[in-house]
Parts: sequence; C-alpha cells; structure tokens
Amino acid sequence: MKYLLDTDVLIGAVKGRLPVVLKLAALKPSDVAVSVFSQVEAETVLRLQPRAQARYGKLLKEFLASVPVLPFAAAEAQQAVLINAYLHAAGERLAALDLWLAATASARQLVLVSERMAAFAAVPNLEVEKWVS
Repeated sequence: MKYLLDTDVLIGAVKGRLPVVLKLAALKPSDVAVSVFSQVEAETVLRLQPRAQARYGKLLKEFLASVPVLPFAAAEAQQAVLINAYLHAAGERLAALDLWLAATASARQLVLVSERMAAFAAVPNLEVEKWVS
C-alpha cells in the first residue's frame, strides 16, 4: 500500500471525478487503502441521501471491496496520541476524524490523499497529496 484516501477523495472516486479516477487508473488496487472511518463516513452520507444511495451505493460497495479497508488498532491509537500531544503543545488542533486518518497514514507510512491539505499541515512527518486541483 502507498496511499490512504480520505472520505472526500473516496467519494470523488465513486462519483467519477476525473482527476481521482485518472490517478487511480495508474495504480494497482493494492496501492490504495481506505480507513474504516472513511468507509463509515461515506456510507453514512449516502444513507442520508436516498438519491445518492441509489446512484452511488453499489459503486461504493464495489470500490470498498476492491481495496483494503484499514482498521484503527493499537499502533494507530498510539500514533494518534503522539500526534495529538505534539499538536496540543504547538497550540494546534485537529478534528477527531482527521486525527485518526493522520494517525492511520502515519502509523502505516502511507501518503494521505486529501483535498484539505491545510487541515493536515501541522502534523509532523505526514506526507499529504492533493489529487484534485
């Protein structure tokens, strides 16, 4: 694995956003992963929007079946503690979901793919890419 997709990028892939689709087409499914938190968030968004569920629900399920969905376990939790303590000491804050995504990417040495680069700017040693301009 090389990349961890955040929820916005996951939804972009399912909706067929061209920059995301082109980048994914150049990669093997084993190069890409999704956090269990992004899975929950994406499935919840679709469930709350029946039209979107009807249009994208099957595509999301197929996408999630084709890539690893990473759990949040002890290594990720420990990394979250370290990141949160560092950010707190620096006077920075990160929303819980963003903290868990950053910790997952960091603990597994993955590049986090997000449209929200600024949200992760203060996280040390975290490589973040933006696939959509």
